[in-house]
Amino acid sequence: MSPVRFGIIGTNYISEWFVQGCRESDGAGVPAAVYSRKQETGDAFAREHGIEQVFTDLEAMFQVVDAVYVASPNGFHYEQALAAIAAGKHVLVEKVMGTNLEEVTGIFEAGEKAGVVVMEAMRHLHAPAHQLLRDWMPKLGPLRQVQFNKLQYSGRYDKFRAGEVLNAFNPALGNSSIADIGVYVLQPARDLFGEPLNSVGSSIVLNNGFEGAGSMNWRYSDFIVDLSWSKITKHVTPSFILGEDGALTADDLGEPTLIQYHPRGGETQTLFEAPNSPPQTMHHEVRAFTAQVARGETDPRFKNVSIACRRLMDEHLARVANQS
Repeated sequence: MSPVRFGIIGTNYISEWFVQGCRESDGAGVPAAVYSRKQETGDAFAREHGIEQVFTDLEAMFQVVDAVYVASPNGFHYEQALAAIAAGKHVLVEKVMGTNLEEVTGIFEAGEKAGVVVMEAMRHLHAPAHQLLRDWMPKLGPLRQVQFNKLQYSGRYDKFRAGEVLNAFNPALGNSSIADIGVYVLQPARDLFGEPLNSVGSSIVLNNGFEGAGSMNWRYSDFIVDLSWSKITKHVTPSFILGEDGALTADDLGEPTLIQYHPRGGETQTLFEAPNSPPQTMHHEVRAFTAQVARGETDPRFKNVSIACRRLMDEHLARVANQS
């Protein structure tokens, strides 16, 4: 199969990571074009990253690419994904795919009708570290307790505390802590453990209505999963999966640099270690997406995770609104 030629919507740091991911994907994907509302911004991004074509018109870009990577602000994902699908292009939509369940299901339904591949760009689900947790879970015996946390103090929160509300803390743009950060614990948990029997939780709401931090408890028939996320505090403890015969720990579920297996009564074993900094993992996502393009079908596993987690997020935010 020839490389998938991507048109990139957006010129922020995540688009830079995506370009790198394409170039580390062993030829699976090629960053062929970039769209920006401003010509000069697109030109600068293209020069820096060696991209051939720059567009300020989406429809024009659709004509020269095979697939579109949507990395615009969350509030634009739905409209731009549907436009790409209408043009017959496969779409990889940066997390979160949509600002509500209706948008997410609408994108998948449109892709299915058009016969194109749709995937949410949740890169951590495609990285070896996540697969490592899946592979080692059977060694833990019966699962009993799970705690996944991703508490990341936002670099923009200091300005919020000083009275300046940037986009990252503007709920009118479809942003929330659960969507920006919570997704890093919700999606791995849903992929690893399946649909919970029920879900309860609460959040901290800032004075402008922005959901700043929160937690959920998922109940299963014989174990429980606790999830925590934040844009206003920083975590100091690892995530863990506890079984009767052992445990798995990860220092940062979103960007793990250390994963260890702790057998009950035995010596701790390091399964994964990246001592300097979180490794670049986006090439795994590119390969997973282009493999679906080669097969000509959207992988139901990742589709189901995206839909289920958006529903759980919406239910949680509705609870929080009723609590406030």
